[in-house]
Amino acid sequence: MGSLFLHLYQPMIVYGVCKSCHNHLSLNVLAGTRTELSKQIGVSISKKCNRCGVTNTFTINQLKAKLSKRIRHAVFEVAIVGVVVLFASCYFISDITYIALIIALYIALATGYVWYTRRNFQVIDTFNRSKA
Repeated sequence: MGSLFLHLYQPMIVYGVCKSCHNHLSLNVLAGTRTELSKQIGVSISKKCNRCGVTNTFTINQLKAKLSKRIRHAVFEVAIVGVVVLFASCYFISDITYIALIIALYIALATGYVWYTRRNFQVIDTFNRSKA
């Protein structure tokens, strides 16, 4: 259950780069700053690379963050849902007032989502710039 929560909620993925094959090794942690991360995992963490099999040890300052794939896919999903709702409302509802209300509601929801996503970019940037 915890892993599913991290996959659905986590706006960023904390990762280290394999010293052998340069593969990104993701860590299942939920931390917004390096200080929070050091409280969760300590001074360093070891992770085995699935690609080359080398075990890498990373200090807190060697870890980086990137935008979660879930967030990237959600932007596309929001656009698709918006187009479907617009066409469905035009097809099934003949009154322009209802269509305008649906569009206004969707714009408000999409604006909130864009604000949330921009906030995630700021959290990732802050994480990558900070030092433990």
